[in-house]
Formats: sequence, C-alpha cells, structure tokens
Amino acid sequence: MTKVVIIGKNSNLSKKLYSRIKNSTLVSSRDILSSDDIFGNYEGTEISIIFNNFQPAIKLNNIENTTDYLMNSIFSTSKILDFCKKKSIKINKLIYTSSSSVYGNNILCSESDELKPLNLHASLKVANEKLIEKFCLENSIDYTISRIFNMYGGEDKFSVINKIIKAYKNQEELTIVNNGNAIRDFIHIDDVVEIYLKILNQKNLKVLNIGTGNGTSIKSIIDFFEKHNKIVEINNIFADELKTSTADIRLLYEVFNKEKFMRVEEYLKKELHI
Repeated sequence: MTKVVIIGKNSNLSKKLYSRIKNSTLVSSRDILSSDDIFGNYEGTEISIIFNNFQPAIKLNNIENTTDYLMNSIFSTSKILDFCKKKSIKINKLIYTSSSSVYGNNILCSESDELKPLNLHASLKVANEKLIEKFCLENSIDYTISRIFNMYGGEDKFSVINKIIKAYKNQEELTIVNNGNAIRDFIHIDDVVEIYLKILNQKNLKVLNIGTGNGTSIKSIIDFFEKHNKIVEINNIFADELKTSTADIRLLYEVFNKEKFMRVEEYLKKELHI
C-alpha cells in the first residue's frame, strides 16, 4: 500500500485526513524549511503527497514579514518537489489543496474558467498551482489540484460559521460586512475528506472544484440563529467584497457521483444542540 505523506501538520484538513488514511504520516512545513533531508526516509520508495501547506488561515492577511509569508506559501512546496526529484522518490499521486479564491469575482466557478486572483493569498495559490502543474507534467506524475470553497467543521478556527458560533457562545460582538448579504458555498470538512480519499485513487483528474454547488448568505445563517432564539450581537461595516461565489460541481458529480452534502443548518443544529 502506497504511503501517503500529508504536508501541513497543523492544518485542520491534514488532521482529518491523517485520521482517515491508515498508511499516512503528517509532516510539518516548518520542518521542511529547516531541513534539507526531511524526506530522506522515502528515498527510492513510492509515495503519494497531499500538499496542505500555506500561510496559516488566521494569518492570511498578515504580511508583516514578507519572507516568512512566501516561505510558508510557496517555498516549502518547491523545496519538496526539488528534493523528490533529486532523490528519485517516485510520486504515485500528488494532490495540491488550492482555493476558490483563485477565481476572483466569479459567480459560478467552473474548473475551465480563467483565473482572476484579487489578492496576494489567491495569487500565491495560483503560483503553486502552476508550479505543481509544470513539475508533474515534466516528470510524468499524476496530479490533482483541488479548489476548495468555504470549508468549515472539524478544528476550524477560521470560517465565518465558526466565528458566528464563537460569538454566540462567548457573547461577543460579531463584525459582518455589507449586512451579511455575501453568498458563499459552504462545505463541511467531512465531505471534503470523503472526496480526497477518492481523488487519491483517481487518475487523470487535473483540476476539481470541491464545493456543494449551493450558495448560502451570511445573513441567512445569522437569521437561523435568531429563529432558534440564539441571539448574536452584530456590528455591520461596509466594504468591497465578492458578492457571490459558488462552485460548478458538474465534474465532481460526473467523476464521483457526489450530490449529497452536509447542510449548514444540520451542522448548526448539532453544534447548538437544537
């Protein structure tokens, strides 16, 4: 059975994948950056790699140290690829965890759409995608770039859903933008993991959207709380933001027949004991 190496030890998704993939190991991107031989144990062997390494989600907008930002975001990826090639490590499958942010201001995002990143985070995701694509094509490696939409659940500390729950439980004020009218495609981490397990054994799937195909507004989530007498104190601000971002999941359905997903309301009922 091929060993699966999951890069990004502190990633919410990495931890979930590690708990589900028997023959897997977690590797810290910090260890990769500090050592030239972190993959030495795999020299001459066959492995699959899942790249979940990036600037921590809670620090995506923190560029006080630009060198650290770039090291975490893309240099660790390139270092692993160079080492695998140098040491003749056979990569059976490579999965790179990208983001729906690469589509920019796109209402219904299809895998074939032009990429239009609007910020540094999204631009570096695109750069990683291109790096992975070029490396894999030149070295005849099967790869999949997964563009995950708004993931929540697990040990999530970043999603707006987690922030709303936290604000309610701690009786804190929650800041929302434009009255919460933005529509996003929220997908539970368990659904993401289920799809990743299938991708590991799927050949010739270059790019895949991972979302539900359904849009939910932030306001509707807050309204759900209020409907169940769970009041969240709101501070509204106005700012430019993507109004709508949902996944075109026709390919996801075609390849994996995936059409059932955990609904946000189901998750909230469980978390709030409704």
